[in-house]
Amino acid sequence: GDMVNRGVEVELYATPIRTKNVTWSLNANLTYVNNRIVKLDPSRLTMTTPDGYKGYSSGNKFYGEGLSIYSYYMPKYAGVEKTTGQPMWYRELDGETVTTTDYSLATNYICGNPLPDAYGGFGTSLEFYGFDLTLNFTYQIGGKIYDSAYASYMASPTSSSIGGNYHTDLAKAWSPTNRNSNIPRFQYNDQYNSSTSDRFLLDGSYLNLQNINFGYTLPRKWTSKIAVNKVRVYLACENVALWSRRQGFDPRLSLTGSNNAAVYSAVRTISGGLNLSF
Repeated sequence: GDMVNRGVEVELYATPIRTKNVTWSLNANLTYVNNRIVKLDPSRLTMTTPDGYKGYSSGNKFYGEGLSIYSYYMPKYAGVEKTTGQPMWYRELDGETVTTTDYSLATNYICGNPLPDAYGGFGTSLEFYGFDLTLNFTYQIGGKIYDSAYASYMASPTSSSIGGNYHTDLAKAWSPTNRNSNIPRFQYNDQYNSSTSDRFLLDGSYLNLQNINFGYTLPRKWTSKIAVNKVRVYLACENVALWSRRQGFDPRLSLTGSNNAAVYSAVRTISGGLNLSF
């Protein structure tokens, strides 16, 4: 088969202030990538053509001509049946879209892909009368990530899940007195409460404060008296903060859109030091 990647990269730099004692600089970069499968081996084409795309499915992905290589292929969540609290999914039946509480009857749809619309970083640095401050951010705009960690925490208990964790969102699940919830009933041994569907696909956009570096360089008239060229004390912090669609949700873990509670995010580190130049 053939696949094409097209994209644009943009880098910007600016120094709005540059004086004897103050320098302020800005930088930003953006990358846009469009990934498409152009042609597949005819032997791989199947009778299944969701939204008219020719290709084949594998797991929860559909590889189709004209689609991104990582396109999701799964049922679409239709909310909760108000009288029973059962989860529902959409189904194509005789040319119409209906809902069903039987997961085996749910229709698979193309549900986007994990590749972002754009990603990059930006930062700023300020030098001010001997002080220096640098901040760097990274970001992603768009892309869908499957939050399997959240799905596992929203599943109903079974005989094999004893000791498992649950998410506090389950406190808002459907009940006879809470019939308008979009979260299915919490019932023992319900096998389909957190079945694979677009219910657990989240917007993968994020903003990450990658690092902060703050320092102070002693005036040369002080350091020259002790035969030292430069003395700088500093404090640095790496992986400071991550803002995403759900607390604990880290979209940076995988290019293919998977999310795993067993994988640690980048560790925050704080350090300080003293630089001497002779």
